[in-house]
Amino acid sequence: MNVVGEYIRANVNPDILVWARQTAGYSLDEAAQKIRTSIERIQAWESGNEKPTLRQLRIAGRVYRRPSALFYRHTIPEQPQTLPDFRLPSDSGDVIKPVLRFEIRRAFARRAIALEISEQLEEQPPQFVFEAEMSEPPESLARRIRELLQVTLKEQYSWYDHYEALRTWITAIEKVGVLVFQTGNVDINQMRGFSISQRPYPVVAINGKDSPRGRIFTLIHEFVHIALDKGGICDLHDNDLDFDNAIEIYCNRVAGEVLVPKEALLNESTVRQNYNSIWDDYEITQLSNRYMVSKEVILRRLLILDKTSKAEYLRKRNEFIEAYKQQKAGKTGYVPYFRKVLRHNGTAYTNLVLSAYYNEIISSRDLSNFLGGIKLEHIPAIEEALIRNVERGEEI
Repeated sequence: MNVVGEYIRANVNPDILVWARQTAGYSLDEAAQKIRTSIERIQAWESGNEKPTLRQLRIAGRVYRRPSALFYRHTIPEQPQTLPDFRLPSDSGDVIKPVLRFEIRRAFARRAIALEISEQLEEQPPQFVFEAEMSEPPESLARRIRELLQVTLKEQYSWYDHYEALRTWITAIEKVGVLVFQTGNVDINQMRGFSISQRPYPVVAINGKDSPRGRIFTLIHEFVHIALDKGGICDLHDNDLDFDNAIEIYCNRVAGEVLVPKEALLNESTVRQNYNSIWDDYEITQLSNRYMVSKEVILRRLLILDKTSKAEYLRKRNEFIEAYKQQKAGKTGYVPYFRKVLRHNGTAYTNLVLSAYYNEIISSRDLSNFLGGIKLEHIPAIEEALIRNVERGEEI
């Protein structure tokens, strides 16, 4: 036991304690539970009537995701950058939970790091010059996006599985100057993805808890947000049909057209030979595997193209959602640590940080911090995985 830490009081700025708790997204009650103390004690710290011990300060720092040294500042830091919230309102309101707040904060921080490293390397950041307006027909924008990303239907039809599909779409988007991150701790009901449209180095973040095909759709959806210069937090709820959010409906429509182009789908023999708008699971599965998208995406495209009815869409969609829940409940598997690091940070950002390290622009401590607090012993495995991802198209 650290006796010193147990009894020495930390002469911290109480206003920063308030700022740290609020920007982390915790109520007084939630903070007290996390720090394992009472609401009254938290209030006493924040009013300046009491001082936390060194040990209590370290615990608070871990909960709020802030370094202990920050609490000794005389001035309150600026408010963290925020994003518009495009999610469907729920019973809990539009609350952004602490874990999501942290992922958004970390995405902004990594973007700033990428900009700083590029400047120190004396390299011009990739210029993302693609622009769009919601007045453009979805089919037109989708066609321009596919041309920009240079992913052909022939290549799409050749993918071995959805991991290769996900890797290819991510690589294509990173090549045009977008940083792609995957979150690991955010509940899928909280967020499917978010985007930061600031340039250079706009950011797309997708939820790593989602299925690979779900992540593919979110990836393209968020890319459309960037093209529109309207980044934000999304849960992709327009599939409920009663959702009234113009930008989400538009981004979903464009994403669907990018992944399953109208002309290509209508030319499929399965589609051409269907005359009653009723679809067997086998037919939907066949089309979803051909385009490496979810069954729901195929069903939604058929509805948009008047190849099925609203009633049939809702019936089949509910079946697919239930089947996905059962499949997810039974899903287990081990993901090596180095692969998690690479997936969370993205290939483009990880390469940039490693380049700065090998050019002696950043220290080994910086390298660890910039990649999420990793141990240096994992670097060789991360480098090897980077090479394999490029050469073999393995999952990222």
